[in-house]
Amino acid sequence: MSLKAFHLFFIALSILLSAGCSVWAFLNGVEVGFGIATALTAVTLVIYGCFFVKKSKGIIT
Repeated sequence: MSLKAFHLFFIALSILLSAGCSVWAFLNGVEVGFGIATALTAVTLVIYGCFFVKKSKGIIT
């Protein structure tokens, strides 16, 4: 597995973890700030993932 593929896999895993924590926080009445922070983290990771895919198209691995 190339470093680029591992990075994309790790980003996707982080998005799922952040989104899952956000859903869990909102459904279980945990601190609202935690739910908002993890939701923002998931959105930021999606944006970063898109940026990384565009940036890494020229890299041959």
